[in-house]
Amino acid sequence: MRGQLEVYVSDGVGNKTGDAFQQRMMKWAHGARTLSDENFRAPIVLAYNLRSEIMKQRNGQYLKIDMHPNEELKLLGFVSDFVSAFHGLKKLITTPFPFPLVQMARTFLFFWIFTLPFTLVREISEPVQVMLIVFFTTYGFIGLEYVSMELDDPFGDDPNDFDDLGMAQMVFEDIYITLYKLDGSKTAEELRSKVANRVRRGSAMQNYRTEMRSSMVDPSSSGGNLT
Repeated sequence: MRGQLEVYVSDGVGNKTGDAFQQRMMKWAHGARTLSDENFRAPIVLAYNLRSEIMKQRNGQYLKIDMHPNEELKLLGFVSDFVSAFHGLKKLITTPFPFPLVQMARTFLFFWIFTLPFTLVREISEPVQVMLIVFFTTYGFIGLEYVSMELDDPFGDDPNDFDDLGMAQMVFEDIYITLYKLDGSKTAEELRSKVANRVRRGSAMQNYRTEMRSSMVDPSSSGGNLT
């Protein structure tokens, strides 16, 4: 997320320490690389591999019936839509919000809340009424401020963040159903087993790092797709 600034690959100008993957990444990096920077690379690599897999069907070894060009363009269009959606989310996450605006808004908010009781005391003689008004007013405005803070960054693992993992699981289940209707239960079970094995191996980001590391050290290990 935006607050994670753990350095994944440092600039390392002139530094030859570390393994081959680290050295190559340090040679190519234009400055310090953060964990967020590496996270943003994964969808682009995924889109590239998806396009490569879609084009492999042209050699006639994957499908019993050749895919129609319109069907191929449709699949490639889905990948393009995925990339467009990713860049839209990236823009939402990385676009900075003017900090002086937030600072001044919160300053005036707290100043108004803390000075409100002094004004109400002169207008209302009953202390209980003043306390109730101040309590509900403070609760409402501070609550709205916390809501704005959550809406500013809705992605992550918090209970009130977007359930992106759940939505991804629903997409995979739809794919299983589609494969079951087209190619039978055997193909659907094979894909589900592959996905389950990937999940058991670790998180998606950890799998991405492992494959990126192996492909950078030995490009032939993944066919050179990631180099």
